[in-house]
Amino acid sequence: MRAVAKKVTTFGEKINLNQLRPFKNHPVECLVLNEREAKLCAALNIKTIGHLAETPVNKALTLRNLWYRSVESLMSKLAQFVSNWHDVEADFLKTPFTEILQKMARFVPEKERVFFIRRYFYGETLSEIGKDYGLTREAVRQKLLKAKKSLQTPNWEKLVNQYLEKHIIPLFKDEKGKILAREEIIKRLQTEFGNALPVACATFILFEQLYFSDKNTEIAKIVRIGRKLLEKMVKRAFDAQYRRACRQGEIGKKIRMLRRLHGWTQEQLAKKLSCARITVNMWEKGKSIPKGKNIEKLAQVFGVPKEALVMG
Repeated sequence: MRAVAKKVTTFGEKINLNQLRPFKNHPVECLVLNEREAKLCAALNIKTIGHLAETPVNKALTLRNLWYRSVESLMSKLAQFVSNWHDVEADFLKTPFTEILQKMARFVPEKERVFFIRRYFYGETLSEIGKDYGLTREAVRQKLLKAKKSLQTPNWEKLVNQYLEKHIIPLFKDEKGKILAREEIIKRLQTEFGNALPVACATFILFEQLYFSDKNTEIAKIVRIGRKLLEKMVKRAFDAQYRRACRQGEIGKKIRMLRRLHGWTQEQLAKKLSCARITVNMWEKGKSIPKGKNIEKLAQVFGVPKEALVMG
């Protein structure tokens, strides 16, 4: 490991730091650290992914009782995290939404642009965006409302309609112009958007809110159908991850690791979640599984995306 360290000066040296821009302020726990990795980050006072990428490896090697494989695994997880994100970005860049969203982003006022991009380019939730900027979910929503207001003009509505007719509507119709069966539409959407399903879902929501919420045209109906199907597809993808994590007993391990990282007892965590200590104990032992709102509460309390709790 020491030989490797001489060649690599920072944890993120082999990664283009510009690629980290969208999530450089995300908590390092998003990498789903094990206990040794978490202790290493705590010893180096590393709290964000961007900080980890810029931290010199030699600084880690000066620590006593260092488990050298933790350095290697952290570097590997960081690289994998960036790679996974760019898989999503690559899929998005292939989608028909890319061009229209880029035009929209340039038209949005500069103060609201970053929020617009993170919500509709990267499909991040309001809570995730707000966390990075120290804003509440409602404050982010207000900024997005301002951004959307700048796009609610007849010219933009016409442009979006034309764009949908050319690129999106064909996904929902057969050769005779009839709307396809639900299963066939889902197949086409999956093929078209791939890993970028959350981004596509956010974009359908955007278009519906901007131009089609009070209309009953054919395009409006198709946008509503697409939004509903994409919401179900995104939820199904998360549920599949969740079930896999349940089978492997991963969720309990993640809860225990994150709790210890924060230095909380089971009782303290239970108080933050408004549940009984025995409930947390059962989760950590894998004897029961947090569901629904509890997953969201855990993610919020730990400051990580809920996906981080269920990733296998």
